[in-house]
Amino acid sequence: MTQMESTQFAAEQIRNAIIAGHFQPGDRLVEQQLTDMLNVSRHPVREALRLLAREGFVEIKRNKGASVRAVDADSVIEVYNIRMALGKIALDHLLAEPSRMTPADIKRLEKLAENAVKFASLDSQVETVRNDLEFQQAIIDATGLQRTIRYFSELTADVRRFNQQLGVVYTDRRGDAEKYVVKLLESLRDGDLRTAHEIWQAKFSKALERYLSLIDDSDSDGASRNSVGVKASRPSAR
Repeated sequence: MTQMESTQFAAEQIRNAIIAGHFQPGDRLVEQQLTDMLNVSRHPVREALRLLAREGFVEIKRNKGASVRAVDADSVIEVYNIRMALGKIALDHLLAEPSRMTPADIKRLEKLAENAVKFASLDSQVETVRNDLEFQQAIIDATGLQRTIRYFSELTADVRRFNQQLGVVYTDRRGDAEKYVVKLLESLRDGDLRTAHEIWQAKFSKALERYLSLIDDSDSDGASRNSVGVKASRPSAR
């Protein structure tokens, strides 16, 4: 592998380990240990940690090294506002000319909407979360807008990290599947941009509120959100 490929490989492996919870907030990320674990040289690991710091997964402090960054309110608000805006761009683009959605796009969305209802009855919420993220991405992918697709996809890693670190529990999966997935698909089929926007806005606003309800903001007036703790055991409606 080239140096750049090694860096990307190391970043992907460390990022996935953080998302999966193998590294917890505050855990130190020691370069030599990561080098041994990933079987790459030290330089790509160092560059990977810098890349992950720019993405918000890691924080690097002088004389202390790198550690896993905890989820904070500012990050959640930023990620969800961007994803919400990208979704509206996608909806505007798709419904400006309904023919932009191909039969294959519709078929993919129909299958995901069907799965959303089916998975809501399962004991585990894992498939519901995976399917919902794929449904969102399918709408974005249908636009063919490469920057929108790339930015939205990249931020999905943050959403997975939020879910893992905050211990999110979805309590009304059936209702949400019908309200935010099936109804959104219907609005796309009908070419109803206003309703599609309203559903997308409501869906992401609810998600944002859900995450923020799990974050204990130490500054009660909301002026600063730089130091927050996580209430990992507190359930929240989806």
